[in-house]
Amino acid sequence: MYMYRATTGNTLYFLNQLESILTKLYKITTDIILCGDFNINYLNENSNKIMLDSLLASYGLYSTIQFPTRIFRNASTLIDNIFLNIYKFQYSVNPFINGLSDHDAQIITILNIDTPIPGNGYYFTRIID
Repeated sequence: MYMYRATTGNTLYFLNQLESILTKLYKITTDIILCGDFNINYLNENSNKIMLDSLLASYGLYSTIQFPTRIFRNASTLIDNIFLNIYKFQYSVNPFINGLSDHDAQIITILNIDTPIPGNGYYFTRIID
């Protein structure tokens, strides 16, 4: 799931809407990967980071990015992030500097993901004339 929070957006409203979405999606057997531009700087301790971390931890989601994702002039921030259950997945994350944006991309590789193999199944159809 991809998210975007505008820099001028109300953080509490965003967190309430995110919680509403996660409540509808979350099941103990469901794997959620949440990524996006949250415009909450993870390089510094701040109240927005603490609130987002608290909300996401209640769904088993944790930050995976540990490097700056936006470098502009003399400042760097970590405002783009990928959240997943870090206790369930083995993963690696790397920056991808492409020069197309003022944000660098992040590439996550999940090493222990299981993908179902499609099998031969039976399908019944009904022709309606």
